[in-house]
Amino acid sequence: MLSGVFTRSVGMRLAIVGSAHRQARNLDQGLELGNRSMDILARVQSSRARDYVREFNTALGPWRREPAVREFIHCTRTELGIAA
Repeated sequence: MLSGVFTRSVGMRLAIVGSAHRQARNLDQGLELGNRSMDILARVQSSRARDYVREFNTALGPWRREPAVREFIHCTRTELGIAA
């Protein structure tokens, strides 16, 4: 796996591309990329990277009742320590 800055960059890019899918109303693809991002970012310590995931979570507001969204937000809380 990539290390250091490259790992963080890949994780942040996945969150950004996931956000673009979410904005295009492609929730499934957005969550898939969000989950990949979270898996990578769980291995690094970066407040900036976590900010991207936090923004992703906030933008999921319209879908908060969806089971996949609730699971994603739960995982970001437990794995990354991100509050909703």
